[in-house]
Amino acid sequence: MIELLIVLVIAAILASIAWPAYKSQVLRGRRSDAMSALAAISQAQERWRSDNPAYAASLSDLDARMAVSPGGHYDLSISQGTATASAYTLRATVRSGSPQASDSSCQALQMRLDAGRISYTSSNSGGANSEPDPCWVR
Repeated sequence: MIELLIVLVIAAILASIAWPAYKSQVLRGRRSDAMSALAAISQAQERWRSDNPAYAASLSDLDARMAVSPGGHYDLSISQGTATASAYTLRATVRSGSPQASDSSCQALQMRLDAGRISYTSSNSGGANSEPDPCWVR
């Protein structure tokens, strides 16, 4: 009986160590949902720009189905006032009620194109473009 108790204690200790690491990896994996959605919007922006004098100012100009990421974890948007002939800013914000809402350090991912240069920031970086942003590291 004592051996069984020792085995259970050891299993409980291992589980308490493994569970946070597992949760962290799941949250990081779900961020790829936002990353791929922002990449798809960026491609749509380039297609739009090839026929228009400036980038699209709203998602409805591109494709209304792009308002939510494919996995349903993020709301997507083009930041107001950022779409010009050479720049735009895309934003993915965690949806309320999504399992991803527990990702407190990376609630918003942002991708900005300005004169051909792309920068990646997040709510974790506080707006500064630290290289590399920890929310964008795969």
